[in-house]
Amino acid sequence: MHCKQYLDIILSSSLTALVVGLGGVTNGGKTTICRALKQLLSSSKHNLAVESLHIDDYFRPIDDPHHIHLDKFGHHDWDCLDALDIDQFIVDFQSVRLKCDLLLVEGFLIFNIPFLSKDHHTYDLAYYFDLSYEECRKRRLKRNYNPPDPNGYFEEHVWGAYIKAKKEAFEQDKDVKLEIIDSTNQPLEKIQEKIIKDIESALNRDQK
Repeated sequence: MHCKQYLDIILSSSLTALVVGLGGVTNGGKTTICRALKQLLSSSKHNLAVESLHIDDYFRPIDDPHHIHLDKFGHHDWDCLDALDIDQFIVDFQSVRLKCDLLLVEGFLIFNIPFLSKDHHTYDLAYYFDLSYEECRKRRLKRNYNPPDPNGYFEEHVWGAYIKAKKEAFEQDKDVKLEIIDSTNQPLEKIQEKIIKDIESALNRDQK
């Protein structure tokens, strides 16, 4: 079944979970924040049934024919939607959001999935993590990837792909009200506190 058909299922069924999107720049702190939010909001203090989806879990195997190969680097393009099994992601999104109170959706291209981005009901809260070029490069170089980044891959491809994805996300998601989170200098604890307050407010509104 094509992902458009799964989207029709999403739109035709009632949304039971509050859905929070944590997207944006690579190495921006999205995964760290997502894991902390899940732990805190599922604790006895909040007593919520919390689930999370991470787009990094949907990377295609290295030998998958859907990959776009970049001859310049002798390396696949891991920074585009073709590198991800989006159909399976949407299937899981549809399933998980019906089984919890709060669904955290995290990943670098979650706001670039065309069918989801056109539906302004997909995300109740949406945060776009951003970094300066230098800070992003510094964090990226500290990470170990499999396969590893070839020389020049960040400078000549990844950053440009991010700028393009950011522009497209804000053009596609005009009704989603993406909120930019600058994590260059802002401590993750402050970001976490802000998002928790937003989630609490949204849940309180839904209960009225």
